[in-house]
Amino acid sequence: MRIFTFFMIFIMFFCINKIVLSQCSAGETLIQLNIVPDDWGSEITWQFTGPGGSPTYSSGGPYFDNNTTPVNEDVCVPTGTQVIFTIFDSYGDGICCSEGNGSYSVTVNGVMVATGGEYSTSESTTFFAPVLAYDISMDPITSPFPVLGTGETVSVKGSLRNTSSTTISSLTLSYKAGSEPVVTETFNGLSVAPAGEYQIEFSTLWTPLVTGNQAIRVWLNYINAGNLDLYNDNDTVNINLDVYQGAVIPNRMDDFLAAPPVYSTIATSSNQLNKPTDLDFHSDLNRKELWVINEDTEITGGSTVTIFNAGLSNQSSVYLRDGNAWHFMSLPTALAFGTNSNWASSPGVYDANHDGGAPFTGPTLWSSDMSIYAQNAGPGTNGSHLDMLHETPHGMGIAHHKDNAYWVFDGNSGNIVYYDFVQDHGPGQSYHGDAIIKRYPQVSVLKDSYVPSHLILDKNTGWLYIVDTGNDRVLRMNTNTGTVQSALTGYEAVAEYSQMTGVVSETVIDTGLTRPCGIDIVDNRMIIGDYNTGDIRFYDISVNPVNYLGSLSTGPSGLTGLKIGPEGNIWFTNRLTNRVRKIVPSVTTDIEVVQEPMEIHVFPNPVEDQLNLHFGDKFDFSALIRISDPLGRTIVETSLNNKKQISFNCSDWLEGMYLLSVQNGKENISKIIQVR
Repeated sequence: MRIFTFFMIFIMFFCINKIVLSQCSAGETLIQLNIVPDDWGSEITWQFTGPGGSPTYSSGGPYFDNNTTPVNEDVCVPTGTQVIFTIFDSYGDGICCSEGNGSYSVTVNGVMVATGGEYSTSESTTFFAPVLAYDISMDPITSPFPVLGTGETVSVKGSLRNTSSTTISSLTLSYKAGSEPVVTETFNGLSVAPAGEYQIEFSTLWTPLVTGNQAIRVWLNYINAGNLDLYNDNDTVNINLDVYQGAVIPNRMDDFLAAPPVYSTIATSSNQLNKPTDLDFHSDLNRKELWVINEDTEITGGSTVTIFNAGLSNQSSVYLRDGNAWHFMSLPTALAFGTNSNWASSPGVYDANHDGGAPFTGPTLWSSDMSIYAQNAGPGTNGSHLDMLHETPHGMGIAHHKDNAYWVFDGNSGNIVYYDFVQDHGPGQSYHGDAIIKRYPQVSVLKDSYVPSHLILDKNTGWLYIVDTGNDRVLRMNTNTGTVQSALTGYEAVAEYSQMTGVVSETVIDTGLTRPCGIDIVDNRMIIGDYNTGDIRFYDISVNPVNYLGSLSTGPSGLTGLKIGPEGNIWFTNRLTNRVRKIVPSVTTDIEVVQEPMEIHVFPNPVEDQLNLHFGDKFDFSALIRISDPLGRTIVETSLNNKKQISFNCSDWLEGMYLLSVQNGKENISKIIQVR
């Protein structure tokens, strides 16, 4: 009994002595770090430094692989010091989710200031020791992207972290875009605990009106109803934008049928075309930069031919293949440019790893920057790709939605899938934890064993038109409909993977097509290619069912991709002849566009997330816009500010009927808006 008592006293003395030794000296503050390594601990290092990286108070790592034993470190810093904690991962996939369930946390005198594990190469948090009562740190702006076109309506998004000791219940934030007026919003009903992160999304959307270099600035005004941030240096973030002239493509489709058009060959196998499956123009149409994607072989992976000054006398081309195309671009069926100069491809292979395992395949995001694409210069080991997700074996087609989001034809499951890469992980990296994936099993499609199935989004209406090659038909689905039915489990950890229900879809063409492939839209005209016949068929989509207008013969079979180019001409690829050709009308019909000057166009209506209002010419720049909810409360009040179009984010509005009222001088115009 005495032995046991002595042993317990010794243990207590040792523990007390250990606690005492772990405390800091007078004038110092204790910081405690806890790390749970993932399976690849040898990739993890960390450091505590002062501003600018000096001095270094403490650092650690790497750790042993396959050892997830928690690591605890105590660091003492002078009281009142500003400290930067940074955790690194040499592979670029963070310490959570991809290879284990690692995590980290940092506390100062018991107040947590940082926590996480889902990042790419590194993640930093700046804080004070001791922690300030009110202090937030603004993270970089995530939307809009640095490149976008005029007329494109975008959300202003970002995030911030609570590095204070107080839970945040409300925030007042502002943004200023270009020369536009300042937008200020208060975000209420929050509960952002210390070390927590909040995703910012302003409800007032922005539409750039002029080209050139512009800037967006986002800043903090108040915390918790009037309290000022006690450290202001990290309260403002900026992003510089390169705004190009947005796509304005003339509708010349009826001219192609008025008289025999003129055909010309743009590129052949001498330009290294090798079974081309699709084509698209760079989003800045003034560049006249045409990208063509080659199927090539499964083992080598696909490739691209970029044609500069396409169709002009000084045309040139560049052939490129990414170093890891065997995985990221294996048997590509399509490509689609986003409005931010990135583009995405849909690998048509079942298993991108080619090892007989799980079908780890899906769309890939690429940069159009020639200093990045296919240069394999990223710090990771995965070529130059910007991002890839893996829930769509046999991807038979792809269409851009907005930002880094795309629609994909899943030939393996026979349905349509929405992919949002959100922020790309950088060239050659592998972080996918922020991605959003939504599957629509109600939209049933069938792949052809050999021919791609392309698709295109009509961004004016929200209808996604789908070439259902296996069923010789064309469908459309309303992308403004559908709700989450249940969560799905995929091959990797992402922010959201959901099964959707309640989507509206319908067949629009089910006759006249023998093996449809290739599709594009301009205004109320749609063209569809036919792989077997080589024909291009023209349709009026302003009516339902759509109205067939006529067809053009392009010659031999093998027609794959179709694109209506900057001048309204038709460009197409032929996989069997290894050619890109252009079609130009031989006659031009003058079309007078009559606009109802006092008309307000509201779309979509009903609406779920983004409400767009388009105004005629006679609306005054100071016209007052007011939207009232079903209880008569004003939820939006702003002026037109000399714009033609204004948009609002209404994703958090309650369902019901809203009243839009526009006071234009002495005239008042009202419309009903249905939110669902």
